[in-house]
Amino acid sequence: MRPVVEAVVTELLVRHRASGRVHLNDIDEVIGALPVSYDEVDHVIARLEAEGLVVGEPPDEAAITVMRDVMASARRLRGALERAPTVEEIAFDSGHAVHLVRRALESARSAGPRPPLPGLIRLPRDGKPE
Repeated sequence: MRPVVEAVVTELLVRHRASGRVHLNDIDEVIGALPVSYDEVDHVIARLEAEGLVVGEPPDEAAITVMRDVMASARRLRGALERAPTVEEIAFDSGHAVHLVRRALESARSAGPRPPLPGLIRLPRDGKPE
C-alpha cells in the first residue's frame, strides 16, 4: 500500500477506533485532494472494516446523541454570540471532536425540512389543487 493511503487509514483509525464507526464523509474529508484512486478508496474501506470498524452505516444511538449535543450547543452559542457559531466553537462547547461536529451538522441538515421544488403544484388534503 502506498504511504499516502496508509496515512489515510491511520488518520481514520485514530479518529474512529473509539466509536467503531466511520462516516463516508469522513473518508472524503481525510482524503481531500490527495492523489488516491477508486481502488485505493476501496482498500481503505476494506482495511477499516478488517479493523472492526463499521463504514457508511446509518447512525446508531451514540451518533444520534452526538447530534443532539452538537445541535444544543449550536443553538446555545447562536443565542449567546448573536451569530452562527463556527464548527470549532461548537466542538469546544459540546466537547466533541471537530470531525464529529461536522458529521452531526451534515446529518442534521440532511434530515431537516426541504424547500419546495419549483413548478410543483401543492395539493391540499382533499386532492384538489390549491
